Amino acid sequence: MVLMYCENGNLRNYLNNSEKYINYKEKIYMLKDIAEGLLDIHNAGIVHKDFHLGNILHSVNYPFISDLGMCQPAHKQKVKEEGIYGVLPYMAPEVIRGHQYTKASDIYSFGIIMNEILSEEIPYNDIPHNDFLAIKICKGRRPKIPKHIPKFLADLIIRCWDAEIENRPTAKELYQILTKY
Repeated sequence: MVLMYCENGNLRNYLNNSEKYINYKEKIYMLKDIAEGLLDIHNAGIVHKDFHLGNILHSVNYPFISDLGMCQPAHKQKVKEEGIYGVLPYMAPEVIRGHQYTKASDIYSFGIIMNEILSEEIPYNDIPHNDFLAIKICKGRRPKIPKHIPKFLADLIIRCWDAEIENRPTAKELYQILTKY
């Protein structure tokens, strides 16, 4: 297997270390590219299961979703056998409760990623990442959305975080919405 070298490392490192100011237009373009990559994954009939900024590489102003080692077919039901994996702040509440990873759980993770990119803050940076946070997430706790984030983006983030998975947008819908801006 041959992989592209991404000189900027993962997206979290790029955002933290970049000396260049990244404006909203560039951030939305970045999110559109990430949504397109997620759409490709979902169109292939698989779910990522470990979707966070550390697993998105950045090269020449383009993000690439990486670490597909935990991906599985979207219809596969093996949560009990495999256990729960992922980075807690990005895990959907239904996954924390032991339900199957789905495309909708990837969308939840996208909402966390979206807020992190736009707010420039690590999710739940003021709370220990432990069992108590897991309980709070299951009870509806979400990261704060700063007031400076435009309403249409804040509304999209909230849709991605919806506790009811059927209310979350699809990767295709995310891509289409972000392409408009």
